[in-house]
Amino acid sequence: MTRTEALALAQQTVSQMATNQRGYQDQPLDARVSAVLRIANYLTPPTGENTDDDRT
Repeated sequence: MTRTEALALAQQTVSQMATNQRGYQDQPLDARVSAVLRIANYLTPPTGENTDDDRT
């Protein structure tokens, strides 16, 4: 998965998780941005720096 694809999927996932029943975002913007970046980092393959990283 490319970084662009990972960011798009992460943004979609965080938006779905953060929206309450009334359609409002529950979390502040900085918390959502942080969550998007963490999910995108999880979805992208490791760069080879850390050989102990078991993400695929």
